[in-house]
Amino acid sequence: MPWAVDAFADLCQRCDDCISACEESILVAGDGGYPTVDFQRGGCSFCGACAQACRHAALDRTLAQPWRLVATIGADCLSAQGITCRSCGDACESRAIRFRLQLGGRALPTLDASLCSGCGSCIAICPTHVIHIKEAA
Repeated sequence: MPWAVDAFADLCQRCDDCISACEESILVAGDGGYPTVDFQRGGCSFCGACAQACRHAALDRTLAQPWRLVATIGADCLSAQGITCRSCGDACESRAIRFRLQLGGRALPTLDASLCSGCGSCIAICPTHVIHIKEAA
């Protein structure tokens, strides 16, 4: 969850207020009824509606970062296979995913983790589902 406090599991009452407030409709009830982000539904715009709706202090928008997530692109990317696809780069507002032209005319995606917000906008748009989100190092 974006802006989840350290004691999130203790404070969250599973009331679904954050799920209802999510403007992107990417929050869903997960294990045990706790809200979780489903990047297959889209990306997070960091609007903060979820944190604002939380009445139990489980989410705190004053935290420096909403989370420490970054995208990773798998080796089975269509562009790596010689098939033109730039869907992830087009969806990346922070410009963390860029395509670098290689010899032979192929352009391969490169991800600048320092620019990646972990918003997940690249996840659902990937036709081969080779982009994943992980905790930043």
